[in-house]
Amino acid sequence: MKKIAILFSILLAALFVSCGGKQSVSVVEIWHTYNGSQKEYLEASAQAFNESQTKYVVKVLAQDTTGFADSVYNAVANGIGPSIIFNYGSTAIDYANNGLAVNIQTYIDEDLKKGDSTMKDLIESLPVAMKTDIYGFSDGGIYYVPGCTTGPVFFYNKTQFNELGLNPPKDWKELESVSKKYFEATGKAAFHSDGLVDNLQAMLMQGECGYIDVAKKEVSFTAKDIADIYQWYSDCCNKGYFEFNTVGKYSSEDLANRTIGSFSGSCVNDQYITMLDGDELGIAPWIGSSNGVEFYTAWNRGPIFLKRADDVDKGAYEFVKYFLAGENGAKWAIANSALTPYGKCSETKVYQDYINNIPSTSALPAVQANMSYSGSFPNVTGAAQIRNILVKYLNYTVDGQMSALEAGEECVKECNAALNK
Repeated sequence: MKKIAILFSILLAALFVSCGGKQSVSVVEIWHTYNGSQKEYLEASAQAFNESQTKYVVKVLAQDTTGFADSVYNAVANGIGPSIIFNYGSTAIDYANNGLAVNIQTYIDEDLKKGDSTMKDLIESLPVAMKTDIYGFSDGGIYYVPGCTTGPVFFYNKTQFNELGLNPPKDWKELESVSKKYFEATGKAAFHSDGLVDNLQAMLMQGECGYIDVAKKEVSFTAKDIADIYQWYSDCCNKGYFEFNTVGKYSSEDLANRTIGSFSGSCVNDQYITMLDGDELGIAPWIGSSNGVEFYTAWNRGPIFLKRADDVDKGAYEFVKYFLAGENGAKWAIANSALTPYGKCSETKVYQDYINNIPSTSALPAVQANMSYSGSFPNVTGAAQIRNILVKYLNYTVDGQMSALEAGEECVKECNAALNK
């Protein structure tokens, strides 16, 4: 409470900054937990924006990572929080549902009336399937936009795969076949998923089972749909082909010391895997569909617009429009060692130079290979809970606590209950 009281007094004092008798400027605050190149670029962008106009001043305030989400929510609920944080669309749901987020569609419409289509064109340059991340809120509002994109890829011990005559799998059937051969040759599990929910979501979408029916407030997949996936995954674990849990602390650690032969996980793992002497790390695109229906779960962290006051809210929108447009948006992706999801940014020279000179040890080209069919899911109440529910009932199946069908039935029931809270 003492911390909030101090923040309150400081923020009230800073809300309007008088400029020597000139019109007051609105102060827009960004709270973040970035460091290194991301922090530097964010601060430089705020300074450049401030110098480009006289109506707004953007302040970039670094925060502790511990308890950050709760601190932000409590501050915003008390009217003293930031105007912008960077997170995923699913984080914006609670803010939007409680009237604490800003629907920037109003500002986009105002811009269009003035002939400014910058933000509209930026959003329209996203891959079609990825637009659900923005337009997928239950009331149709826009409370968040992507900043940059990462995603899962397939990491494997290239030396071992070559010795065994194996290639990285291109689909789920090949994953089972490759894992079987690896297990029979080494006696060890070939594969671990460092992101089970992403695998489950992908298999549902690639199997044309659907995910969430927003209008009906229920999941689109049936108990049998998810049970079939549970059964297959459980069988592969029980046969020894897959390792369900990590043996060490991280999947990257298990791969590096040959506890497993491969894993699917975030592309940022390319920085943290140090293979044993003589072993070469292999990186391949994430596992695709077995039926030709492609879907890739992209991770799009970006600005969430949080409510303060009308003039401050407009300033937050103007900054993000400046920050993500064209070359600026490309540079933000570069600062994050990520990809830009926007066609308008990817066509800039600075971004093309970046893409054409990515080191061979980077996992980004494997993410880029899937970008044309990258997608996202509706940002509605219960969406975050569904992610946990899907994994929970897979656990029960693998552990033998439930049959796959029993787990599927309970999973669907619990998912639908979460969507109707």
